[in-house]
Amino acid sequence: MAFFFSTKALPFTQTPPFIKKKTKAGCRFSLNQITIATLFLVRLPPATENRSNQTDPSCWLIKISDGKPLNPLTDSGLNANLPKVLDLINCQVIELGHGYVGRYSVHINYRFRGLYRNYIEKVEILRLSPDGDDFMVVGLFSHGVEYLALLKSGENEWTVLENMHGIQDIITSNNKFYAIERSGGTIIVDQFFSVGFIQHAVGSPTNRKFLVESSGNLLTVEMIFLENSESNAGFRIFKLDEENQKWDEIKSLGDQILILGLHQVVSVSAYEFHWGDQGNLVFYSIDGNVEDRVMYVFDLEKGISIPLENCPVYCNLFWPLPVWLNSSESVVSSSMEATPGTEFANLGICEDVGSSFSSS
Repeated sequence: MAFFFSTKALPFTQTPPFIKKKTKAGCRFSLNQITIATLFLVRLPPATENRSNQTDPSCWLIKISDGKPLNPLTDSGLNANLPKVLDLINCQVIELGHGYVGRYSVHINYRFRGLYRNYIEKVEILRLSPDGDDFMVVGLFSHGVEYLALLKSGENEWTVLENMHGIQDIITSNNKFYAIERSGGTIIVDQFFSVGFIQHAVGSPTNRKFLVESSGNLLTVEMIFLENSESNAGFRIFKLDEENQKWDEIKSLGDQILILGLHQVVSVSAYEFHWGDQGNLVFYSIDGNVEDRVMYVFDLEKGISIPLENCPVYCNLFWPLPVWLNSSESVVSSSMEATPGTEFANLGICEDVGSSFSSS
């Protein structure tokens, strides 16, 4: 099945080269493929949103990665549960954010034979020119020891930053790369490969940390796993004060809502969902493999976490598909000539994503 939304293209067409340098861990790493993952909001125009209610909401979220529709929180595939046709002619389709996911491999040198391991991890790309011809890539390579590696357009080898400690997330912001360590330390790399550190630790080393840009600020989102509590997780939010080299805790996100995917965090205003200023929420999933992950919403003001299945007004953002998005075969046949074998028709904005690359 194929599913196409218009989105940004990668600034290059070839796989970045292998890291040829052997690391202290006795491994060789490579980044074999990068895929764009884009989060879209599909909603009814304001003039027609009065048709919606809690059982037929006016908004729906979908993630598109490598041409495949995914649940934004769990990355579970939606193809099996979607109709053959989605009618988007009368809808507004808004890109909320995009990120990059890399398929990495590591060659482990043993005495008698080499072993290979493949894994998926986040990648960040910094565009250095408006046309996208100049760019930088940062990858997170790990096997026992973790490395940040940088690749600049026109170069043939990666620049490896060693002695990293438990990198939990990376992001581009203000034309720089930022990485957050498990200990709460922050690493900053600019386009000239100048490396800086914020020693002021943010959060606890036992908690999971995410980076996200929200309303022009860089935030650390600390996910706290709770025991002996009705809530399975709690959250603390910190805003970067780079001038003073510290993170300040904030108690409210205002009208912003955070959507924590597996490899991507997006901040969006509640106004985009026609909720007014009723934000201050974190959507996330935990436990199990991709197909079994349970989705939750955390209310920062109340300090409580609730399963989405108990909150229809929130759950319906992700599933089930709103009734107004279904389209009959007759509508499609009268709107466009069907292509043999086509299983999805995106009326009005059907465009090839060009969302991944791999070596030939």
